[in-house]
Amino acid sequence: MVGESTESMSQATIDFAGIYDAYHVKVRAYAAKLIGRDDADDIAQEVFLKVSRALDTLADPARLSSWIYAITLNTVRDTARARASRPAPAPGDAEARLAHATDPAARSPEQAAARNEMVTCYVDYVKHLPRDHYDVYVLAEFEHLPNAEIARRLDLSVASVKIRLHRARAKLHEELRRNCRCYYDERGELMGEPKGP
Repeated sequence: MVGESTESMSQATIDFAGIYDAYHVKVRAYAAKLIGRDDADDIAQEVFLKVSRALDTLADPARLSSWIYAITLNTVRDTARARASRPAPAPGDAEARLAHATDPAARSPEQAAARNEMVTCYVDYVKHLPRDHYDVYVLAEFEHLPNAEIARRLDLSVASVKIRLHRARAKLHEELRRNCRCYYDERGELMGEPKGP
């Protein structure tokens, strides 16, 4: 019995190590794309803590990418919401001025709030895509797979993949246009805020 338990534990460790090796760079890159490089490592670490704790609850290993992507989106959204709820540093805060002076890419509090709102808004709309569109979108955006590989993985035709990906992107674009005021800031970053009533 002791040997059996040790074997199960080492198999779970091997599976997690393989998952970590296969997805860590992708999770970090996607987090950096959404919320910035500064928090990407922390988000990736939190994502893989969640993955390791819940790995035995994954019912369908074929949905691993979608599952990790969903955990990443939730973690990014939670981080963005937490940031947005923090009070902005006072204008006379010497530490904030020093951070801004040493980091030319530092965002103003207004820019950071707009970016966090944009990320939260985007993540919420991605999570509400229909499942068949969500799966294709995940593989295209998170895994950066070409259409032919997505088709192979999901047992679809390439034409079906293209249609679903187009519809997913169109739906996201429509929701963001209807509900958010989006614009590019002076650094070329997509920013946004909810539209007023």
